[in-house]
Amino acid sequence: MTGTIKLAGAQWTWGGTSFAESAGIYKTLGVEAMDLIAMPGAALTADGLTADPQGQAKMVKDLDIELVNLIVLLGEGFADRALNSTDESVRQQNRDRIARIVDFCAEAGLQSLTLLPGVEHEGMSREDAQSIAAEELHAADEIASAAGIAMVFEPHRESVLERPDETIKFMEQNSDLKLCIDYAHCVSIGHQEDELHALLLYAGHVHLRQGANEKIQARWDEGEIDFPGLMGRLQETGYDGYATLEYEHEEFWDMDKCDVMTETIKMRDAVLPFTDKKAG
Repeated sequence: MTGTIKLAGAQWTWGGTSFAESAGIYKTLGVEAMDLIAMPGAALTADGLTADPQGQAKMVKDLDIELVNLIVLLGEGFADRALNSTDESVRQQNRDRIARIVDFCAEAGLQSLTLLPGVEHEGMSREDAQSIAAEELHAADEIASAAGIAMVFEPHRESVLERPDETIKFMEQNSDLKLCIDYAHCVSIGHQEDELHALLLYAGHVHLRQGANEKIQARWDEGEIDFPGLMGRLQETGYDGYATLEYEHEEFWDMDKCDVMTETIKMRDAVLPFTDKKAG
């Protein structure tokens, strides 16, 4: 069983550019699909998408590039409006927001939506926080599926699913859910990449950026992740979705130490033989 992986690029790599400019850069690089992000300070926000999903979709509908995935931060940070909030009213508000965001995805022609699983809460066990996360992810999956949108979630640093062992256990218990895979998150907090391979069976989307211990984003020559090996393993699972080039220039997590153009091109060249572009 061998999958055919498709290549995309993260719009937020090119900070300060318009949607059309970002699309143009990727098309120049031979990348014909793009992911979008909704977060505070970006052109798209959860508040804006919730208020006017159809109007917001007009901003991105005519970009002459395939739109793949929207990753969204529901609040001002990981803890604000966390998907697994301890407040039941916040969780219901999140479900309502997700329904409107899904409307945006459908109107804009996006194929999938990435959510974050939430955080660990003071006064609550990590297991209980993960249990609420599972409940809300299943609810979000139902909302998205009803509109023909795939829902995936991204385990990440500082989340309730930060370590590979706990994420593997979580997925074994919730195997109908799909992951957005990003090895750099776990590698940056000291885990080895071979601890992560079991997660590839649950891949619904993939982010590509080099990382190392204490570096969630590293220059290619400093990185510890074997991306040709990763792509080969994805193919062996039959994965035929998208892998998205995801470098960014951002002070958060010290992600401002790389030249995003240089690193994007290096990553593109390393993974291209494993994509549907290899024959072209």
